[in-house]
Amino acid sequence: MIALSFIMLYPFWYVLILAFNTGADARYGGIYLWPRAFTLENFIYVFKYEALRNAAVVTIARCVVSSLFGVSVCMMAAFALSKTRFPGRRAVVIFLMIPMFIGGTVVSNYIVIAKLRLINNFLVFVLPGAFAYFTSVVMRSFIDGQPIELQESAILDGANYFQIFIKIVVPLAKATISAFLFFSVVGNWLDVTTNVLYITKKSLYVLQFVMHIVIKSTEARSIIDTSSTQMAKQIQTYSDMAYQPPTPQVIKMAIMAVVTFPLLFIYPFFQKYFIKGMLTGAVKS
Repeated sequence: MIALSFIMLYPFWYVLILAFNTGADARYGGIYLWPRAFTLENFIYVFKYEALRNAAVVTIARCVVSSLFGVSVCMMAAFALSKTRFPGRRAVVIFLMIPMFIGGTVVSNYIVIAKLRLINNFLVFVLPGAFAYFTSVVMRSFIDGQPIELQESAILDGANYFQIFIKIVVPLAKATISAFLFFSVVGNWLDVTTNVLYITKKSLYVLQFVMHIVIKSTEARSIIDTSSTQMAKQIQTYSDMAYQPPTPQVIKMAIMAVVTFPLLFIYPFFQKYFIKGMLTGAVKS
């Protein structure tokens, strides 16, 4: 298990040590366990890249809006479908289940998105994936596992279904909601397909797509050229040594670290909700 863990974790560690190493030293190779010439200069270059800053704003907004909206829709659908006296409940369940087995093609999906005027629209990150049947099924299982007497007593006290949902169901489902919020945030953060298919405006680029552009093209060189002159003057003001800008290799590693590692740091805060939320409603007695 230790060897397997090392094999999986070392690529992340290698990205980090190159991101914190000077480009002039990294080109000689032989860096395996820790930075040989530590520097924060690579990240200074990266954070000065305007496209990355704009993509970070878009990505964070997408994760917040899409995750909250999607989980809210699934939770409300689960609450409605948990009512056995819901008219046409069986037909609705079958209708919602069909997309799990029969999905549209890239062309058909693009036509639908275009007809809805979501091309180059921020809502293309929010609306198409707002509802997930699997998520609603798990949430419905949780609701079904709660004592029905809670809702019946609330009805006797004069509460309507909306009040029951807000004041009883949602507070009890905090762990489940937190788990699926984390799933949604991760999915939105890592998704690049939506940007590739439906976005051409640079102002709506997400972090993953910007990283793809930098790694697959010569954009890393332009990042260096944009800031190197100004930083060279600042460095030589305090030192007589010739300034050596970073190389495209370490710039790419720094961007990979900035885009990828935030998820690794927020996971521990969601871990207890993640485990509890997955176990809730999973076992029937």
